[in-house]
Amino acid sequence: MPRLATAVLAILAWLGSTAQASEPAFAIGAIEKSFTDVTRKIKASSGFAGAAQRRLDVMVWYPSTTVKDGSGRPAIAGGGPWPLVIYSHGTYSRPDSAMHLVRELVARGYVVAAPNYPLTSSTAFTKVSRADITDVVEQTRDIRFLIDSLLADPFLKSAIDPARIGTTGISLGAVTSYFSSFGLQTRDPRIKATAPIAAADPVQSALSSSVGMEGTAHAPVSVPTLFVSADQDVFARTTGRPHAAFARIEGPKYEVMIKGGVHLWFGDGAAQDPGGKNPDCLFFERALPGRTMAGCGTPVPLIAPDREKEITRLAVADFFDAYLKRDAAALARLRSIDQRYAEVGFLKED
Repeated sequence: MPRLATAVLAILAWLGSTAQASEPAFAIGAIEKSFTDVTRKIKASSGFAGAAQRRLDVMVWYPSTTVKDGSGRPAIAGGGPWPLVIYSHGTYSRPDSAMHLVRELVARGYVVAAPNYPLTSSTAFTKVSRADITDVVEQTRDIRFLIDSLLADPFLKSAIDPARIGTTGISLGAVTSYFSSFGLQTRDPRIKATAPIAAADPVQSALSSSVGMEGTAHAPVSVPTLFVSADQDVFARTTGRPHAAFARIEGPKYEVMIKGGVHLWFGDGAAQDPGGKNPDCLFFERALPGRTMAGCGTPVPLIAPDREKEITRLAVADFFDAYLKRDAAALARLRSIDQRYAEVGFLKED
């Protein structure tokens, strides 16, 4: 099991809608920023020689108007400051791997920042040949550093409310988000809500493979949390039993389990097999030939990719509206999501 879990995390890759955003809907401004933490280095790994300082390139999307400022950038929309959500990509993925979610959040009035993690991104300046998952502990520190940097940035600081900060992420990014709230040595108390997507059990992932979290204790804190999971997620089956992370933490907490959902459709990817086979299984057939994966026996009916994305982004956006904007109507929508979507199993503990 430990070797399998290590292999799974090491090869995870994101291959990279119909619902309308809540009113008012904003246009999306975008900017790329680069911040350097002079107190931390990037270790040599996966073809990268290492660096004495840790550079973090970031994509930022924000509510905007059609009017451009003096620099030619779309101006920040009035009505802020806005809540900030940090999005963390998966293993050997990229910051813009879930634009369906980013668009929903920005349209509702959020700033979304997505770091290009130096040793786990396929598009980082380090040009690593594969992801080094042992760098997850540094990714939690990247989140702290990124929040500091954004709140000091001349262009963005006026757009961000420092009292309303959330995190989300997919797969390894969900593990990063989890430990940024619940790792005693890695948490940032400024994070007021977190929504890990396809996280499986982050603690089991850390125990069964090295993600740099050795010696990290669980913080006995209450941070509002939404887990978004899929019952046909083959990746999740390698890293813990369903609902384990939900059971471990304090409330308020929620878990949306998408029936017939798969790992590879949480982001923007939507590849389907003409024969109806789970795309997660096809991934493992290519990546680990000869390996029999749990959940890859007889094909079962799957949800449509766009439907999985719709449920995911509306659940996440309503959750953040409820806990970062104190929107009672959004909380009511979240708490009744299983009544609105037959494909959802739902756990809640307010």
